[in-house]
Order: sequence, then C-alpha cells, then structure tokens
Amino acid sequence: MPHGSRLAPSVRHATRPKSALVVAALLAMTVWRAPAAWAGAPAACDVPAAVAHALPAVVNILAVRGVSADGRPSGIQYFVGTGVIIDSSGLIVTNQHVIQDAAVVRVTFEDKTQAPAYLVAAATLVDLALLRVYVDKPLPTLSFADSDKLQIGQPVIAVGNPIGVGTSVSTGSISAVNRNLMRTPFDDYIQTDASINPGNSGGPLLDCNGNIVGINTALLSNNTTLGSIGLGFSLPSNDVKFISGKLRQPGAAPNWIGIHLQDLNARLAVLFKQFTTSGAVVTSVDPGSPAARAGLVAGDVVTSVSGEALPDSRAIQRAIVMVDPGTPLTLSVWHNGQRKDVSVRGESWPDFKKLQSKVIPSAADITKALTYGMGLHVVPIAEADRERFDLGNIQGVLVDRVDPDTQASDVGLQLGDVIMQIGNKPATSPEQVMAALAYGKPESDDLVAVLVHKKTGAQWLGLWVGRPNSQEFVNHGFEPGPPTGARSAAAQK
Repeated sequence: MPHGSRLAPSVRHATRPKSALVVAALLAMTVWRAPAAWAGAPAACDVPAAVAHALPAVVNILAVRGVSADGRPSGIQYFVGTGVIIDSSGLIVTNQHVIQDAAVVRVTFEDKTQAPAYLVAAATLVDLALLRVYVDKPLPTLSFADSDKLQIGQPVIAVGNPIGVGTSVSTGSISAVNRNLMRTPFDDYIQTDASINPGNSGGPLLDCNGNIVGINTALLSNNTTLGSIGLGFSLPSNDVKFISGKLRQPGAAPNWIGIHLQDLNARLAVLFKQFTTSGAVVTSVDPGSPAARAGLVAGDVVTSVSGEALPDSRAIQRAIVMVDPGTPLTLSVWHNGQRKDVSVRGESWPDFKKLQSKVIPSAADITKALTYGMGLHVVPIAEADRERFDLGNIQGVLVDRVDPDTQASDVGLQLGDVIMQIGNKPATSPEQVMAALAYGKPESDDLVAVLVHKKTGAQWLGLWVGRPNSQEFVNHGFEPGPPTGARSAAAQK
C-alpha cells in the first residue's frame, strides 16, 4: 500500500533472568491441561470457501503516473493496488491514494482480462475512490457485512496484490477496533494481524462468509521497506458503504457543521470543569459555518448529539456527518460552566469530492513529463564490462544506468543488462537504441518490444513510447515488470 509519512513505532524488549524463564516453563508444563471445548465457540472459518466466493469480485489495479523531480516533470511510473467490485454494472471501490495523480488506470480481473477504469469520484474526507469499468456483461460483486458487529479475535481474510506479485490471500484476526490514524471523523479503523503490504491498498478484508468487513488502507511498519509486521488497518465496511454511496450520487456529500474537536483527557476535564473524560472540547469553528451561526465557540464541551451520549471527538463527528445534510441536530454543550442545548442544521461537506480534473492529470501534463526521457542510459560494451558482468560473447548495448522511479526501472531494467534487439532489429549502438525508444515519434508504434539479456537469461520487455491519450495506451497501458521493479501503491497515511 501508497505514499505519505511512515509511522514507525518504537519496540521495547522486555527481559528477565534466564532462571526465571526456566521456572515459568516448568510450571507451565506441570499445570497445563487441554482446554475443554467452549460451548459458545464459533464454527470453524472455511477460508477456501470464503476466498472462492470473493476472488471473482477482486481486481488488481495498475495506475500510471507522471512523476516530478526538483519541481519539474521527470518521467512516468506505475503503481499497483487492489479494488473490489461493489455493483454488477462495473463500480469498483478502492483507496484514493491508489489512483491519485494517475494518468491511466487499468484493472485486471480474476480471469486475467483487463479493462481501462474511469474515475467516478474520490473523497477528500476519507481515503476512498470509486471507479467504473465498462464491460458487456454483469460483473460478480461482494456485499458489505455490518462492521459494527465485529468482535476482537474474530478471524478475517485479507485479499490483495502485495508488492505487485499478483492476487494473494492472508489470514488473521481482528486485533482491535476504533483505531485513530488520520484524525478524520471516519477514523475508526479495524486493526488486523492478517498480513497487509504495499499493493493491498483498496482490497477487501473479509469475514468467514466472504463478505466485506473493511477495505485495507494502511499499515504501520518500523522497517525501511514498509513490510507487514502484523499492524494493518482497514476502513470499516459501514463507513465504506456510506462514503461510496455518497460518491456514486452526483452532488451528494456527508453532513457538515464546521466544528473541530479534541478528545478530553483527565487534565483537560478538570480545566473545563467536567466530571468525566467523555465528550470532546471544541478547538475551533469555521467562520460562517452552521456551528458558528449556532453560537458554538472554542472551549465549549460537546457531550451528546441528539440525545445520545458519545465518548470522544470521532464518535461525535461521525454522528454529525452520517446524517443527511440539513437534518436538525441538537448538541448538548457545556458553555461557560453551564449546560445548554444547541440546535444546528448542517450543510453538504465542502469539497468532499475531488473532480477528475484534480485527481487525474491532463494528457498535456503527462506528455510534458515524457520529454524528460525513459530513465535509461546505455553505452557500447567494453571488454572490461564483459568480465565485470559475465557477458561472454553477448552482443548489443550495455545498460550502465537506470534512474529510479522511471519506466525503465519499473519494467525491471538494471545495471549490467544488455539490450540485444529492438523489435526485429539488432541493437547496434546507443544512438540507435535511444532513437528507437524516444517518446511520441509519429512513425513509431506505441509499444516497442525489447529483447534484453539479464543475469537470469534473455527476456522480452514491452516499453511504451507513445502518447498518453493514444488508443494503444488506453487499451494496454503498462504491463508490470518483475516485483522488484514495481512501484507499489503503499497503504499508508
């Protein structure tokens, strides 16, 4: 999963004398008994059946992006992620960060067929986007389970495309619920120890019936590769169902009153004359907002919404945003040491959706990025190179540099590779190779076949040299290279 800051928790190792460990082990050996079966234990989770039900509705996503360096376009690269079909007409839900800034988005179905995907809408309030594919038959779909009924310890199944290796399944359990990661009203993330890695973003977290309980979105990792350490996070299905329902309706948005809240702790409760830490204190109010018109100010303490006592800021915000805009709400508020009820009528959340023009760059932007090259530098093969890279009598042109985050690196070209052939013509010189791989030449095809000698043997690669709005690009996009070359869409924020 992709992008943003890395959250690196510290790890503290508990130690104790070795002798104490031995004693503890011996005691455990002497008193342990096989537990009796618990009468209320749930039935075993049939993982293969759940996966077989779900896989036809899970898609791999390839997002092609323009990238920049030092403030200017520098090339193109691709990212991978996952999506779930939620409507048989071709609606797919995924994370916004999977398709952010993509010039072209393509999906691959379980049967390996591919189709271009088009952005319906993406949410700024929460990391979700809705895509549409156009196909000539109804598509299989997955249903949303009720995430409010999840239990800690419940078995779950994560499905996705980790690090671009292809559709993969991992199992685990729900470690915790209502985790706060990104400080939005929808931060009630499910924490799971089912393995979630970059590329799992947008994929489903399933229950034992193969229904969606969450959309895998983020991971916490304390290693440089952002690999799973058993701390994965999924947006709950109820939130996903609510947000995706808004995204598919033109003009629809959650309710908004323009209030910003902070959880109470013991010290703040004393300062604001509260007997408990339930509720939340107002930190600011947006000028001209419904909350401002209702007279709410920083320092007010909100304890309930429409008669329901709520424990923290996120619960209060969710109670506000998940009603229809314009619905009258009554907030119980402590204001200047006195309790009062404040009536407020919300509005549609401003800028809830990002339009396609804001998420997807224009063809002109990508064309400009292409002018900075493929990220490849080649030279004639010298005798010293033959010995250094064990090339024997291989003929062609040597790859002596591959720039990171470029098409050349994404398809797997590496230092020491030899380009032997371009299409059906032998590679004879660096000038000939680079001319054949120049972007946007009117006389060239959009895709060029390149035969490359690698350490593992000869391999054909498909390099795209056409225009971002060309039919070939829309139809085929990039084909992913080996996993080591993938630039995966990391699940993080």
